[in-house]
Amino acid sequence: MLKTKYYYNPAACSYEPVETSISSFIVRSFVYIFFAVVLAILMVKYYQGRFVSPKEIELLQANEKLKAYYHMVQKKIESSTALLNILQERDDTIRVLLNTTPLSASERNAGIGGVNTYAHLGKDTLIAQTLSKVDQLTSQLTIQKKSYDQILNLAKKTASKLQSMPSLIPVDKDNLKRISAQFGKRIHPIYKIFRMHEGIDFAARTGTHVYSAANGHVKWVKNDKKGYGNHLLIEHGNGFQTHYAHMHAINVKEGQVVTRGQKIGTVGNSGDSTAPHLHYEVYYHGKCVNPAKYFVSELTPIEYEAIHKQAVHQTQALCSNF
Repeated sequence: MLKTKYYYNPAACSYEPVETSISSFIVRSFVYIFFAVVLAILMVKYYQGRFVSPKEIELLQANEKLKAYYHMVQKKIESSTALLNILQERDDTIRVLLNTTPLSASERNAGIGGVNTYAHLGKDTLIAQTLSKVDQLTSQLTIQKKSYDQILNLAKKTASKLQSMPSLIPVDKDNLKRISAQFGKRIHPIYKIFRMHEGIDFAARTGTHVYSAANGHVKWVKNDKKGYGNHLLIEHGNGFQTHYAHMHAINVKEGQVVTRGQKIGTVGNSGDSTAPHLHYEVYYHGKCVNPAKYFVSELTPIEYEAIHKQAVHQTQALCSNF
């Protein structure tokens, strides 16, 4: 029950009741409520953080741990990306050494920047950004793995070709200064006509060891009275073949597997030959090529210069070649 309020009326010299309208009551009530709400908000803000519940403390601690894990993951992603960049640079270098074209930027970044898989998580959320970076790193690592697989196959092919390449000099290096006939046209020592000499003649004493210039197998062995005399052909693979002629003894048989540097016979004077020597030829895909093109890698600069001087000096060969 509302209390009745009175006021003093000086004209009537008496107390009279105060009449309150409904509108004024509503206004006063609204003012009271407004100030009460404002006071409550101020009190909440003032006491916020001063009185935290155990559950809030637990959530705040978990949030701090998540922030620490997030920064740790970001650092690992950055370090992994830096390591990937180093691997990509080495990949490019190896490809150049293997005489193949390095991967382009578009090839390395294939599949990056497509459909946003994590759009439902919000474009700017930390978890969406982190997952997107991990996906990019995974995609680039997958491409790098495929690139290394290609490099491995190229290296295997190159290694096979290097093993097949006749780079070893077929006689002792002590005899290099006694090349009696170089590759190219010269006057035939017996027929006295100008014709192509399709190999190199190593002058050496009878019995000097002759070695296989590379891995392979003996394709055939022949013992002729004229021409090349005792001679053999080794098939090395990858298009390479080597021919050894005018030998004294042959220590291998047709079909036998030989290795680089293995003794296959000795220097001789068989066939159409005027002095002991080894006639040595190299074939690449059926075409006769200059043997010095391959075995110079076995020489020191001084030895190479000595051979080069002999190669440009036309001398009469010690044998006849057909």
